[in-house]
Amino acid sequence: MKRIHNKEDIVQVGLDIVLSRGFNATGVEAILKQANIPKGSFYNFFSSKEEFALAIIDKFVADRVETLYPIFSDESLLPLERVKRSFEALIADFEGNDCSKGCLLGNLGQEMSDHFENVRQRLEQALQSWTIGLSGLLLQAQSEHTISADMDAEMLAENLIASFQGALLRSKVKKSSEPLRNFIHFYFDRFLARK
Repeated sequence: MKRIHNKEDIVQVGLDIVLSRGFNATGVEAILKQANIPKGSFYNFFSSKEEFALAIIDKFVADRVETLYPIFSDESLLPLERVKRSFEALIADFEGNDCSKGCLLGNLGQEMSDHFENVRQRLEQALQSWTIGLSGLLLQAQSEHTISADMDAEMLAENLIASFQGALLRSKVKKSSEPLRNFIHFYFDRFLARK
């Protein structure tokens, strides 16, 4: 097994384990074993497991931006189609993981928000950034008369994210992407579809 010596690799290994097992069920020992590093190396990079949690959130968000930014900025698509495609890309990732793991933001939000204020704040920042990205596209869709102008774009963006997270939780329990596909159908083929 290759020995890992840099912070980025430790964060990636830890992120993969936490997505599979949860944060509280992931001990430092498991990360050390998977990364093939001595205990001192972990604490050279992170002063605590909480600091490590912040690092994996940042890595997850950076990966998510890498996935979503090209879709959000693709001007060959109508704004509402970009919103839909962004969620479809996340669903494809979930299906690629055999309908497991889910979204780190939702997972850690349920597991850690009541216990670690710094983690809760970092999760809130990440969710707010996602909301801002979606609401910008929804405002464009309103200006193009693709969706009703009387909807609050930020509220709609928040609701899309919350509904997606709920559908994702249901999909993890069901071990099927059907609830996520229903989310797409309900919002984009019915609720937000042109009349």
